[in-house]
Amino acid sequence: MNSILLKVQKYLDKVSKSPAQVDKKLVEEFGEACKKALLKQFTENRGSKFELRMSNVGRPLCQLQMEAKGIKGEGQPYNAKVRNTFGDLIEALALFIMKSAGVEIKNEQKQVKYKFNGEEIEGRQDVEIDEKVWDIKSASPYSFEKKFGEDGGFNEVVKDDTFGYASQGFLYAESQSKDFGGWIVINKSTGEWTVCETPKLVEPHKSDAIKKAEDNVKAIKDGVPFKRQYDAIEETFRGKPTGNKVLGLACSFCPYKLPCWGSKLQLLPQQQSKGKNPKWVWYTEVNNPRKEDEINS
Repeated sequence: MNSILLKVQKYLDKVSKSPAQVDKKLVEEFGEACKKALLKQFTENRGSKFELRMSNVGRPLCQLQMEAKGIKGEGQPYNAKVRNTFGDLIEALALFIMKSAGVEIKNEQKQVKYKFNGEEIEGRQDVEIDEKVWDIKSASPYSFEKKFGEDGGFNEVVKDDTFGYASQGFLYAESQSKDFGGWIVINKSTGEWTVCETPKLVEPHKSDAIKKAEDNVKAIKDGVPFKRQYDAIEETFRGKPTGNKVLGLACSFCPYKLPCWGSKLQLLPQQQSKGKNPKWVWYTEVNNPRKEDEINS
């Protein structure tokens, strides 16, 4: 078991059984971090100016191009502020717990710069532990298990990294000539922890993640013409092709899918489901539509 996770689990197991002494300084740090999180999420105008940073530069180029041009994407749902604040508060709690558990943390929220070919990308790393840079993430139960946890792992995170997590982590580390340890992840529904470690044989993933970031910076600077990076995929229902086409995972979560795909994009009930309350799916092509007379009553 990872040493960070072992210390955290031992500490939480101990305090769950009996009251513990808490360092007042750590309590004050946690309170200040919560205050900063609320101010950041509720008072700062965070979308007024496009800027490439380590936290976004590894995302798909087509998404960055839309954002750079000021194209209006989907508005944030009403719960977005709460969800984003949860993420900041969970990170603050994670730091409090790790420090209380005896995990030695250095260079917390350190501002860093990665320089290449006359360009630079700035970022703010989360923490350094045992001379490695680590990124703290809160995750949904699905991502916690399937991406970062036992059913996933490092290769799953970097496989189709539409959120740019790999570029973000490796840039934090490379800017200081350090190793990237991986992700410390908390399940925001259950409070469980996992540590998704970077393997010792990290190539070619490290080089690919950094090159992706460098290429995106150059493409945005040079004004490379827009090109959608993902095609629609064949829909399957219960393991069988339906003849329809839908957005893949990357496009489904992209806030610019409507201006990107235009009028051919439709949000419809799953076309082969006969249930009364089917899930809704983004379709680009419907050749086998839903038959209303087959819907279960």
